[in-house]
Amino acid sequence: MKSRWSLIAFDMDGVLVDYTSSWTWVHDHFDIDNEETLLSYIQGRIDDMEFMRQDIKKWLDVKKDICRNDLETILEPVPIIDGISSTVDALQSSGAKVVIVSGGLDITAKQIANEHGFDDYIANSVECDPSGVLTGEGILRVDLTNKGAALRRFQQLYGIDEMSTVSIGNSFVDVSMFALSGLSIAFNPIDEHVKKNANIIINSKDIRDILPHILE
Repeated sequence: MKSRWSLIAFDMDGVLVDYTSSWTWVHDHFDIDNEETLLSYIQGRIDDMEFMRQDIKKWLDVKKDICRNDLETILEPVPIIDGISSTVDALQSSGAKVVIVSGGLDITAKQIANEHGFDDYIANSVECDPSGVLTGEGILRVDLTNKGAALRRFQQLYGIDEMSTVSIGNSFVDVSMFALSGLSIAFNPIDEHVKKNANIIINSKDIRDILPHILE
């Protein structure tokens, strides 16, 4: 099937990952509550870097020598939505580039991208010392207050304009991607802001349900 869309950008957490977020998956593993930190971020009292810093500190408080390998083991069983591989295949067969744009952890983004054939991904990360132990700092690649900037990088990389771009997200942080897209899909939306800014709203346990809205 053909499509007039040339770039399809997926949010990861809550869309491809069938869980609140990859960060929260690690918090839950360590039985950590980050509600206060999350509220501080939402209220604008801390920025993305400090948000990551405070979350990572909570992990280090539980396991002072936690390393990237530990995170890979913790994140390996994170649940994913049904139908990712066939969705990516169908979109690529239509001629589109298919990417992940996420404020989640790059460990999970890389795993999903590699296993399901995405063209590329961009996500945030954790800084490690030469032995692989976390330093306490995050690596910011996707600013949650401006995910559109990360999407713009892919548009420039592939030479694809906004009106040929589709964005799929589930929360208010994805609206900046919607603003740079000709078609925006709220997939299992969790807030009213993302619903109001989406062209299409889909509630489903299978990502393949986006295909009829993209493919002709």
